[in-house]
Amino acid sequence: MIPPQDEALALIVGIVQITDDGLALDVAVAPEGLQVPYDEETAVSGAVQVRGRFSKVAEQIYFQGRIRGVMTAPCSRCLETAHTNFVVDTRVVFLPSTSDESRDESGLSSSDDLDLYFHDGLVVDLRALVRDQVVLAFPAQIFCREDCAGLCQVCGKNRNVEPCTCQAQEHDPRFAILQQLRLPRNS
Repeated sequence: MIPPQDEALALIVGIVQITDDGLALDVAVAPEGLQVPYDEETAVSGAVQVRGRFSKVAEQIYFQGRIRGVMTAPCSRCLETAHTNFVVDTRVVFLPSTSDESRDESGLSSSDDLDLYFHDGLVVDLRALVRDQVVLAFPAQIFCREDCAGLCQVCGKNRNVEPCTCQAQEHDPRFAILQQLRLPRNS
């Protein structure tokens, strides 16, 4: 495997390197080289590993592989830093840019086919594909651990660190009038 690179040059592959038998790829790329969006709390930590195989049929280039790494974000329950692994299996087709398929300025197809990218006839650039897959791998919720107790709703203490003796308010006083409401029973 090639060590992590500041620039993701290892993800740019010359088409002439892809023989009839295909071409194997096994690289680790620093997240900075992929230009993955991040903020102060959410980021890809460590190198993103890309392992797969290219094959070629006429002018179409196929890539099938696996992308893996580690994400860091605040826990959705207690706000402590949480780490989660991601693994994405991908299959993609690179068509020549002279293809009749319509494209937008990012090089992606304007159709709904997410596994379709374009090449310039000389090189295949996997950076956009890897960046897209990493961003799509971010979970909606991330937890520091499965049994995370979260924060106390009254005092805000992290219940994973110390138990909380606060009495949670059982009912919202704004809805107290609804307790007096009696509905007819349907039998």
